[in-house]
Amino acid sequence: MRKTRREALKVLGAAAGLAAFGEALGQSVPVPAPIATGKVPPAKIPWDTGHCSFCRMPIRTPPGGMKGKKFPPGFFERTYAQIAFKNGKALHFESIACLFNYAYAHQIEDGADASFYVMAVDPDAMPCKPLGLVPARDATYVFGQNLKTTMKAHLVATRSPADAARLVRKRAGKIGRFHILSFSELWDLKPLPEVNLVPLLAKHTGLL
Repeated sequence: MRKTRREALKVLGAAAGLAAFGEALGQSVPVPAPIATGKVPPAKIPWDTGHCSFCRMPIRTPPGGMKGKKFPPGFFERTYAQIAFKNGKALHFESIACLFNYAYAHQIEDGADASFYVMAVDPDAMPCKPLGLVPARDATYVFGQNLKTTMKAHLVATRSPADAARLVRKRAGKIGRFHILSFSELWDLKPLPEVNLVPLLAKHTGLL
């Protein structure tokens, strides 16, 4: 359903506070994430043909690069995310931040009718390598100032708090400022900063 202009402007007003993201990441917001009352299994990932539902980037790392820039193998795949719906449909994202921002713009919650999934990475691999999908609610997230990811979101998912801590330890002195976050904390912080966020929110809220 398309939002009214007033509703869309409200969304963009929230995005104007992104400059405070660095400070907000270190705080826990007391409002809990929506309670999941059911779980939809993940859909098959269309690696060869899929594009991000938020930013339209391919979900698989382009072998020949994009816009004159080449990427290491698995660069896009390690931040893949998905929303699977009860009706059998699914949305695919090449950035974890894209999933959260799409859900924010379209008012989708992780619950009985839709389930969020994210790609967990191997905390011991440098650079990060994808391990497989995990429910977004069960993952632990690492924001690292110097983590290189698509859309410059600097955000990856791990299978557990222990994995997140190990990922940071492995990169001691290299990761820069970092925060370890739960699903609830990321949900409370949305929209999450990434490249072209405000124009993308404007598009998805119907303002543009």
